[in-house]
Amino acid sequence: MRFLVVCTANVCRSPMAEAAMRHALAARGLQPQVGSAGIDALADEPAHPLSIEAVAQAGLGDLSTHRSRQISSLMVRKADLVLCMERRHRSLVLARAPETAGRLRLLGHWQDVEIADPVGGPAHEHRECLESMMQCVQQWLDRLSRAGLLQ
Repeated sequence: MRFLVVCTANVCRSPMAEAAMRHALAARGLQPQVGSAGIDALADEPAHPLSIEAVAQAGLGDLSTHRSRQISSLMVRKADLVLCMERRHRSLVLARAPETAGRLRLLGHWQDVEIADPVGGPAHEHRECLESMMQCVQQWLDRLSRAGLLQ
């Protein structure tokens, strides 16, 4: 499966979720095909320093080379599952690529939660955000695995 994780600027939440998804897929022995993008992203911005720190502390990889990118209809069409942080993101993606409605979900779908943006907050909010996203990623992978969709 090909995953796309979406937030606003692609410098905090979606890169952290991408790292969590990559790590979780690799831990299951799967080749991670995960990308991230932002609804309002400026191209080529680095990940937020506190997001880089949170991912590194969690042992999920190195976000120091991450560069933001603006979401495109092509990215959405290529993804098997697009996971958005907020309902607003889902609506905006849906407006750009309405034919992909069946593949657009919230990352927090199984908990019926949106993932709040920790940008501007202290380091512990970035870590808590990452922990929440890691739980959501595990729920998605467990469900997809039970449905026979992860290979």
